[in-house]
Amino acid sequence: MEIEKDFEQEIIDCLDSVFSPSYSAKVGDFQKLEGADTETFSFTYFVRDKTTPLILRLYRKISNRSEREFRTLEMLSKVGLSVPKPYLWKKQSRVISRSFLIMEKIPGELLADYIFRSISTFQRMHGFHQFIQQLVDIHSFDWKLNLDSGFHINKPDIESNPYIYTENLIRFPKEMIFQHNINDLKPLVKWCEANKVKTENLSLLHGDYHMNNIIITPKKKLVVIDWADIKLGDFRHDLAFAIVATSSAGEDVLDTFTSLYQEFSRLQVTDIEFFMVLSVLHNLLRCYSALVHPHITGETELTKKMFFDTYHTYTTYLTTIVKQITGIQLSVLEKALKKR
Repeated sequence: MEIEKDFEQEIIDCLDSVFSPSYSAKVGDFQKLEGADTETFSFTYFVRDKTTPLILRLYRKISNRSEREFRTLEMLSKVGLSVPKPYLWKKQSRVISRSFLIMEKIPGELLADYIFRSISTFQRMHGFHQFIQQLVDIHSFDWKLNLDSGFHINKPDIESNPYIYTENLIRFPKEMIFQHNINDLKPLVKWCEANKVKTENLSLLHGDYHMNNIIITPKKKLVVIDWADIKLGDFRHDLAFAIVATSSAGEDVLDTFTSLYQEFSRLQVTDIEFFMVLSVLHNLLRCYSALVHPHITGETELTKKMFFDTYHTYTTYLTTIVKQITGIQLSVLEKALKKR
């Protein structure tokens, strides 16, 4: 979407309440960035000769996600984790029927671009080390001590049921898959249920940890963005998702990332292939919906196009690893991918 003048004025009014400028302010230089569940823009806030580069996240609809991400960034900033500084959030814009969040723009480039362009093997491996160390740092966060009492986050009761975390991850896609009679994905749900594993300890999870959610600054510091899916859960979920996302770009990092995680965390990583499948179950449902029946998960023309174009290689990789790990062939999804 284009940023309309009325919405620009709303943004200015919101930012003026944060920065309290002594001169009239304006906004400009809006540039749309890649994103699936949110529309993300970089832009500049101008006050006389001073410029402040910022990020605007527009959520798909009115929801609590803008406040949740704002509170998350605020909390993590206070305890020293490397995240953007949040400035403001609105559950409902007065101009458009959507929620939004504004935060600082981090200078630098996406870690994926830095690592996968033509650089030395040493630089690439150093990037991998930083990427996994950052993940270990997130998982090492003492959530029992540092979570604000006003910050609401679900805590799976693994003492009563050590399988509850994996069962919760399976529940929603299972309901959607059986409700819409998606025969292509039913065997995968049954495989996940038959092979579910216990969670022994809860860690703070990013929930969408991959290299396109990491910015590397000119000083080679990593900053983690897109915290809309923060949760408490099994650390292997984040690690497996990172392995799948990176490997889908053409480099098999299963052994590398697992070894690095074990080295940095001093934890034993087991059953990672189960979590690789589990971590993409919901995404496979969305892929199926976008490519076959968009109404199932409410995909828009924008997300349909992104699954066909930007995420085509990723979706193809998902069907490949599912077959390798489980022996299940997702025939309908594979056929839909070939129609691109």
